[in-house]
Amino acid sequence: MLIAERTQQPTYYDKIGFCTDGNEQNENAILKNFNRDCINYGQIVKAKDGNGRIVGRYARKVIGNMPFNETSMSHIDGFCSKLRARVGCFVRKTRNFAKKRKQIINLLHITQTNHNFVESTNGETPAIKERLVDKVLTWNDVFDMRLSIRI
Repeated sequence: MLIAERTQQPTYYDKIGFCTDGNEQNENAILKNFNRDCINYGQIVKAKDGNGRIVGRYARKVIGNMPFNETSMSHIDGFCSKLRARVGCFVRKTRNFAKKRKQIINLLHITQTNHNFVESTNGETPAIKERLVDKVLTWNDVFDMRLSIRI
């Protein structure tokens, strides 16, 4: 889990928050990388009817005290939808696929960079909101940037 390497480790008084779907592997990965006392973790669970159709969603606290009003996955679902729409190998059932794992990882990095630094909504990008940069970047800015982290 790269987030554990790239972020300051949380503490009991300064916890990190996670929100995921009800997938069991998410909880296992979080607990493998972070101390249970230092996280707030909530899930958005999709309720389905007998035919497998989604009939509702509900939030639940799993670890810590994630406020229900902060338990949301709309930004994650939006990014996944954008990823599936723009990059053929990320479509669920597709014949478009990269033949090597490295190619898939590179495509994901390019799409994440575009989403987080280049594409803006009302003059803001996710990177600006997180105070990683102070302006919307162009691809020239990205390629000319000196990296301060090891990749």
